Amino acid sequence: MKFSKDEFDNIEKELENLEDQVLQINSLKNKTIKVKQKSKVSLTEIKPGIGNTTNLEGNGPKKCVGCGKILQTVDETKPGYVLKIDSQDYCLRCFKIKHYNRLVEQEINDKDFIDIINQINVTTEKIRYYYVVDIFDLPGSRLTWLEQLISKKEVVLLVNKIDLFPKAVKKTKILKYVQAFFEDSPIKNAKIILTSSIKQDYVFALVNELKSINYDQYIVGISNAGKSSLINACLKVNNQIPSIVTSKYVNTTLDKIKINFTEKNYIYDTPGLVKHNHIAIATAPSYWDFFFFQKEIKQVTYQLFAGQTIFYGGLAWISFIDGIEYNQKNNKPQKTSFHFYINKQMPLHRTKVNNVNDYFKKNRHSLSPRLLDYNSKFETHSFEFKDTKKIDLHISGLGWVNVTTFKGMKIEITVPKTEYGIRVTNLPALI
Repeated sequence: MKFSKDEFDNIEKELENLEDQVLQINSLKNKTIKVKQKSKVSLTEIKPGIGNTTNLEGNGPKKCVGCGKILQTVDETKPGYVLKIDSQDYCLRCFKIKHYNRLVEQEINDKDFIDIINQINVTTEKIRYYYVVDIFDLPGSRLTWLEQLISKKEVVLLVNKIDLFPKAVKKTKILKYVQAFFEDSPIKNAKIILTSSIKQDYVFALVNELKSINYDQYIVGISNAGKSSLINACLKVNNQIPSIVTSKYVNTTLDKIKINFTEKNYIYDTPGLVKHNHIAIATAPSYWDFFFFQKEIKQVTYQLFAGQTIFYGGLAWISFIDGIEYNQKNNKPQKTSFHFYINKQMPLHRTKVNNVNDYFKKNRHSLSPRLLDYNSKFETHSFEFKDTKKIDLHISGLGWVNVTTFKGMKIEITVPKTEYGIRVTNLPALI
């Protein structure tokens, strides 16, 4: 059966209305009760057997309910350190992050994470993985080797932070975009859920999904994709204490943490993996608020001729190197629109291509955010186009630039050189 464009648009609109109705119904099923944790160092749920049940069974050493590491009183510099194991549920590291937003450097590497996943995968029982990706950094939050590890099990794709997207973008369009982006993934026929830890309608829908499964569930993904925040949001709307420690820092969760929503329905939070290809790696942690989106994305548009450059603070820059587009009516050269979708805090600055080096050398010490190493080297990604199409140029951590290309157009993106490289990707336009 074929549909006209108007008929197809009407069907999409009906689907959107139905989805909104379902979210509203879910939100009416439960009333949110504010849950307050009485003690800063201990965790006491009103009802045993629900909430953070990492230590409920009592067999084996006690673990931190914030990061999952075994508690110990021997070495303050190592994970899990506490003064009194019996009376404290949070390790010193999690206590500092949770209450003082202080970074304590303790990382889990990829090998440790692979060992955790391999231990999970040896089971012959049915399990489900929730693979969390960040809608603002799809290329950067995707790990093909992780997809290979979990592909033999049941997988649900959680596309997070959807509420921060411009409201004019249809959910059905985002869903189709994500489906196309994961076409080459070893994960086949995965259910896709658009979600958010902020908007309650989405949280209620996710809680109902989690409570519909009565076998082992695990949440996996890259650091700062929002895994722990999603679980905390689910705990809150389920009238439980949001106990998992979350922050802007990488590797807040260090080991598995078990969360029960009912006596029979539970999920394990797992450590997040470091974003090796993310631009935050090249900066100090004090600047990480610039790279992780907490508010609706900001659009900034520049009308550019070839020979102009836009700087992202003191981190990276995009240059319109070559190409002339002509107005079809009067055949005169016209400017090209570059739409920047960025964190609202990120400052942009325009200069000329031939002034890039002088501008950066003169201002690199005063620009914000800036690089951790003042002597950082850079690498340039070049894009040349032979036809007209709408594209998004993604820079992991900085958002993306939307532009309509034309024949002969050349764009360069310059980013700091790191051990693994900052991911720069050319994708079809989403907005």
